[in-house]
Amino acid sequence: MKISYAIAACLIAGTTVLAQEAPLWKAYASAYREGKTSTLPDFSYAGYHFSEKKLPDPAAKKQFNVTDYGAKPNDEGYDDAAIQAAIRAAEANPGGGVVRFPAGRFLICPDNDKSKKITIQKSGIVLQGAGSGEGGTEIFATNMRIGTRQFRFEPEHRTTKRLAVITGKAESGGHWVTVADASALKAGQDVTLRHKSEAFTRRYFAPQELHKDWTRLFGNNGGMNIQEIHTIAEVKGNRVRFINPLHIPIEPVEGHDFILESYEALEECGIEHIRFTGNWNSYPEEFVHHKDSIHDAGWCAVAMEYVKDSWIRSCTFNDWNEGVFIRAGYRITLIHNTFGGKGGHSTVHARSGYGVLVKMCEFTSSHHGPGTGYTGVNTVVTQCKMAVDQNIDSHSGQPYATLFDDIRGGVFRNIGGPQPGFPHHGRDLVFWNFYHRSTWDFTYDFWDLQKRKNHTFAQPVFVGFRADRDIRFKNEGRNELPGKEVQPRSLFEAQLALRLKEKALKK
Repeated sequence: MKISYAIAACLIAGTTVLAQEAPLWKAYASAYREGKTSTLPDFSYAGYHFSEKKLPDPAAKKQFNVTDYGAKPNDEGYDDAAIQAAIRAAEANPGGGVVRFPAGRFLICPDNDKSKKITIQKSGIVLQGAGSGEGGTEIFATNMRIGTRQFRFEPEHRTTKRLAVITGKAESGGHWVTVADASALKAGQDVTLRHKSEAFTRRYFAPQELHKDWTRLFGNNGGMNIQEIHTIAEVKGNRVRFINPLHIPIEPVEGHDFILESYEALEECGIEHIRFTGNWNSYPEEFVHHKDSIHDAGWCAVAMEYVKDSWIRSCTFNDWNEGVFIRAGYRITLIHNTFGGKGGHSTVHARSGYGVLVKMCEFTSSHHGPGTGYTGVNTVVTQCKMAVDQNIDSHSGQPYATLFDDIRGGVFRNIGGPQPGFPHHGRDLVFWNFYHRSTWDFTYDFWDLQKRKNHTFAQPVFVGFRADRDIRFKNEGRNELPGKEVQPRSLFEAQLALRLKEKALKK
């Protein structure tokens, strides 16, 4: 569609133009109240405990001060071993504890050994500082350790067990599936829905053509690598209801089952009130996307892998090639965090999980702002500020059902990822009140099979898209009220409020 979406100011002769209620929202709210499936996905199942609970105050938990284990702020010594010792002590305590950092600078990474890292392997561990601003707590990584996240949350031991085979169809947006044998399933259990096949992938993207060079989609072992995490609400015979909605349609494929597997994760872990600083700014080159392993991953801060109902809040990440990496995270909240300093590769990247919520964060540098990739589902980025010309992150591997909501700044070009792993995003990529800020005019063709450096999004949906330049679209799925801010301002907040209200009425 060749239409310019550059906007004028929202003030005309001193009178504020009231935002119009989006027709897609009205249709969604009506369908939700009637128990029907809407064009818009329900993105409200994101964040800590699906945003039904506030982030906890860990003040009542037992405290483990890193200085009691040998760490010394503001000296020339390295504190890796002391920090790890404090974490291990907290892990040995029933229910975990708060690993407390007083004010001052703590040094880590005394060498370039990329096999070394600080690990958190038990539930209930919170890393807490004295504030991420001046006079607070700073953790400073001096040496590069290519590809190693210096703080890594991940279960020490994790097993995966096949629990059930899904039979019959289920629609995207629904909560019910039918299984051949439900004897291994019970209410409250977390499971991963898995499937991978070329046949399903072709059906999912049809009628859009798949490029021959997207080789991970083809062959007996090819296809989208579906990994939706769900919590079981109830089991009735061989029917299973999930608390959170499906975001993929299910239809049997001969020789390739849709299955349910066990999902194990750390729980109730957090990081708060800490400034994490890398030493990327000391490297004598400016960042070049995918130039080499140093540029992409020389200094990496935090990883949360297989972590549930956890959070990162009120932290600052400066001078990193990679800020926060989340794999198979479930119901995670990142809120009131800032990513800045010398721009590197990525800020927040969520893959192969469900319900990662990035809220009220600021991204002032780095090639990629917040986002997803590699089968990430129901990732929500809301009420955030990105830098001019900063790319959203949709790093191939067919993530789907992603919401960029009430965002100021950001662009969609040079998304990244290897060509065999294209397209960059599956269906249900929604931009709601997204204000695009760039230094150039641009035309986005969202399904261009000719260009290597492109932005292959499967029929993305735009509602209330605005821009400060002349931005044009081709092969978008839907574009509603371009050039105008719409109501509700935040789709996520409106969907969450509606869900909680309807839930309260049913009690």
